[in-house]
Parts: sequence; structure tokens; C-alpha cells
Amino acid sequence: MNSFINYLFTSVLIIFLLSCERSRKQTSQIDDNSYIKDFELIQKNIRNDSIIKIKSPKAIINQTSNDFQIFDSLIELSNKTGKDLQINSGRSTLNNSQNILRIFNNVNVTLKNNQNSFIKTETLDWDLGRSLISLTTPLEVNLLNTKILSESGQYIIDKNQLIINNNLFKRSIFNTNGIRKYQIEIISDIATWSTMNNLLEFKSIDKQVESTIDFLSTE
Repeated sequence: MNSFINYLFTSVLIIFLLSCERSRKQTSQIDDNSYIKDFELIQKNIRNDSIIKIKSPKAIINQTSNDFQIFDSLIELSNKTGKDLQINSGRSTLNNSQNILRIFNNVNVTLKNNQNSFIKTETLDWDLGRSLISLTTPLEVNLLNTKILSESGQYIIDKNQLIINNNLFKRSIFNTNGIRKYQIEIISDIATWSTMNNLLEFKSIDKQVESTIDFLSTE
């Protein structure tokens, strides 16, 4: 009789321990993420009366930190100046505690009312609280018949102003027949592009701005 009770007690104990082990494994495998299809997020900045809209076919939200991972994102900025921005990228993340939107993987920035002007880069950090976009990787600025290669920069949204560093500016000038007559090259430490009036300004520190004009045709 005692042997039977011991056997029964041992069997129950083993089953209890196995049950606890499975429970621990299930607990460790709990997913704190939420997966969303056709994601859309709208945020309004009262300070400068701007609206940011983020669209994506897929997003992941960490329920613990409330941070977002966003895939194949389309980000649109509308503000009172009318110079609206559109940003396409492969990935982006939104850090809610710092209010920082990091956009990366084939980033393309365009002015919605001027599709011929756009910026290509790999990564940018958007401080939503300060309305400041930091371009942290080399970038290519494309304007009409113009290309600027730059090391880094920042876009001040409230001023509609792009400031870029260590730049090579190239512009082609064409005649009335569409034939390129000459090309202008400018090397500068700092270039400022005011998107409001489409003005470019070049500066260098402790040296002159280098300018070269290559005449391709005398006709």
C-alpha cells in the first residue's frame, strides 16, 4: 500500500513539474508585438500647424515600449507654408519616448508641388518635436538640370531650408535647341537651399568657394 502511495505521489509530482516547465516555455514565447496591415498614423504638431501622415502596408507595434516598425512607408508632411514633403523608404521606426522618426533603406524625399526636385539618401532622422530632419548619410540633391552631391545635412521644416555639408554642385546649361553648351561645377563647405524662393547659396570656411565652367560648345 505504501509503495502504491509513493508511486502515485511521484507520478503526480512529475506531471506537475512537467506542467510548470511547459508553462514557463509558453510564457517565454509570448509575443508583445501587434501586427497591423494597411497601417496609417496621423500626427498633428500644434506648434507649427503641420500634419504628418504615415502610411504602410505593414507595421509592427511593440506593446511594451509603444514603438513602431514600419515597412515600405509613405510619409507626408503638410504645413501652412504649402511646401509639402513626401518621403518614400523601405523601412522606418518611430521612437515614441524620444519622438524621433528614423527613415532608412532607399530614402527618396520630394516636394509634392515640385516632383522634379528630390533628395536621395540612405538614412535620415526626423525630430518631430523640433521639426528638424537630420540627413546622416551621403545624399544626392536633384534639381532641374542640377545635381548636388553632399556628405550630410539637415532640413529645417519651419524655414523650408536645406543646409548641406561638403558639396559638389553640377549644373548643365542648354541652348534653345536642347544642346548642352557648358557645365558649371561648384565645390563648397556649406550650401543652403531655400525651397520657398528656390535660392541656392554657397559658403566655405577659411577658403574660397571653387567654381569651374566647362564650355562644351561655342555655337
